[in-house]
Amino acid sequence: MLTPVPPTDCMLARESASARLDGELSELESARLDAHLRGCGECRAFTDEIAAVAGKLRAAALERPGQPVVLPRRRALSSARIQVAAAAAAVAVAAAAAISSFTLGHALTTAHTLPAIHGIGESDLASLRADSAEQHLLLLLPQPTHGLPRPGQLEAV
Repeated sequence: MLTPVPPTDCMLARESASARLDGELSELESARLDAHLRGCGECRAFTDEIAAVAGKLRAAALERPGQPVVLPRRRALSSARIQVAAAAAAVAVAAAAAISSFTLGHALTTAHTLPAIHGIGESDLASLRADSAEQHLLLLLPQPTHGLPRPGQLEAV
């Protein structure tokens, strides 16, 4: 595994020198850079060199490209693709609900040994079976998307 190399004072100074050329250096960072440049000749030479290069680039005349730049058109998603994706998502949700209800139903039908082991009464198991069946049926109903309060919104009484 590679370990990150901590930035040295010279690395930070060179980044600050570049930021200063773009006018992105705060007063404190500028004072810190000046203090470092007073004691480091290599960073001072680097700063002078990038200032000269930036000056030449900014003074150079702009050139037009020889060929026009053409960007590819963005493809819009067709409504048919959106409908197919929505149908696939609905099938996935229905499959997940069916699998979970099958697993829960299987667990409840094989739980006839639970009363003897855990002290659960038959009425508790019947109630649990009824609740799970009701929840399964509620999942199959279409959910309304309008007229419902948003989370944190109070309902009018």
